[in-house]
Amino acid sequence: MSKRPKMLASVIRDIISPVLRECPQECGIVSMTEVDVSDDFSHATIYISSFKETEVAIKYLKKRIPFLQRQVGAINRSRVPALRFKADERTERGNRIDELLR
Repeated sequence: MSKRPKMLASVIRDIISPVLRECPQECGIVSMTEVDVSDDFSHATIYISSFKETEVAIKYLKKRIPFLQRQVGAINRSRVPALRFKADERTERGNRIDELLR
């Protein structure tokens, strides 16, 4: 990844972070584990993890995409990537491995 997508990933992280606190309480603590911006800036994948209901958090965040896209566009006018939210399965896989090892 070149320097520019990393910079945009940081901007996207800053824009989305406050919205994570607005996720439904049933999700528990929701965190953004990674933001991956494509080299051509056409899309950004945001990986989400939560202690309880990750899919509920992702559903909520998908509803907020129009608002978030406008926020990103206000800062980076050259090209606004399409935002995609995905569950970060690495945490879940790690927890399963820990359970198996016990």
